[in-house]
Amino acid sequence: MPMIVAIARFRPAPEEADRLVARFQARTRAVDGYPGFLGLEELRSFERPPELMLVTRWRDKASMRAYFQSEDFQRAREASAQQEDATFALYEAVGT
Repeated sequence: MPMIVAIARFRPAPEEADRLVARFQARTRAVDGYPGFLGLEELRSFERPPELMLVTRWRDKASMRAYFQSEDFQRAREASAQQEDATFALYEAVGT
């Protein structure tokens, strides 16, 4: 069964980038305890203004879906809903 990678990309206004990074770093970590969760990275590009990304890895689609249907995910989504210019994509890991 292939690993699933979910990537959320954010292009905040320059004056908002540091605040968004602080929100990433202050996350509740509720997702960390979900079955099938393999990890999360918070990335910032060197561009000005920077692109920010949250990259999560999941054992399988079923595990990811279970989290996406949880109250914990809904709370996290509401907290980031104010962020504009965000995109979300799912990937299947096909190699190492």
